[in-house]
Amino acid sequence: MPRSSARQSGFALVAVIWTLGLITLLGMAVIVGARYRTKTSSNYASVTAAEMAAESAVNLAIATALTAAPDQAVNFPLRCRLPGGERATITLEEETGKIDLNTASPTALTRFFTALTGDQSTGTRIAAQIIEFRKPKAQSTPAAGPAEARFTTVMQLDQLDGMSPRLFRAALRHVTVRSGRPEPDMEAASPAMLRLLNVQPKQAASRRGMPLGGSITIRADISATDGTRFIREALVSLEGGNGRPFVVREWRRGDIDSSSPRQERSQGTGRACLRVRDAAAS
Repeated sequence: MPRSSARQSGFALVAVIWTLGLITLLGMAVIVGARYRTKTSSNYASVTAAEMAAESAVNLAIATALTAAPDQAVNFPLRCRLPGGERATITLEEETGKIDLNTASPTALTRFFTALTGDQSTGTRIAAQIIEFRKPKAQSTPAAGPAEARFTTVMQLDQLDGMSPRLFRAALRHVTVRSGRPEPDMEAASPAMLRLLNVQPKQAASRRGMPLGGSITIRADISATDGTRFIREALVSLEGGNGRPFVVREWRRGDIDSSSPRQERSQGTGRACLRVRDAAAS
């Protein structure tokens, strides 16, 4: 065979090998992409299902507490199993046990943010910013009525200068705009708040029922059977007015409380949530 023909055959063989390699890589990319899209869709569906379960758990907690007989008051945290198999841990946090961004004293604000950041100067600086931010805005005309406090939701805490996302998420669960107290009520504070401020909880207050009035945050921590986890919080005002027994003021997505022992979330979830509801209503 002439040398030129052999060279052309060699080039053709290399070209065929490269073409087959590219086709194989392209096929693998298509397969991996399809698997990724399938997994992403599955994860999205799992999160959506867990989110719906969390909202259902919050609504179930409200209905259970409001319909419970006086001698069958439901105590929280409530741990049970939803119809879809999800494990639910439902806690109730009274707003009076939190730091009110509009009415908390400078001392309370400084103590709280110092405990949260571990730095006295940072706690003092953030407290000063909150006091400055919450000053009422002057109304343009007297007919507009009295000036209102600046904080209308805890989400506005993120607007403070130097408030990092990590610090914002850590503070979010412990602050409120509906307490009206200069100092938090430690008897109504959550275990996480008591640990943060290094306050020893009273044993009798470890499990609390639904208060008769005021505002509360109901927190539903959902663990699905496939391992998906979702936390939903609802700020609820009891005795909502106009004949309504309650009003949901705000829905929020909650963060996982890493300070809570993991085993506590898995205990007591064998009973069905609907059975708990029926037992309380009977």
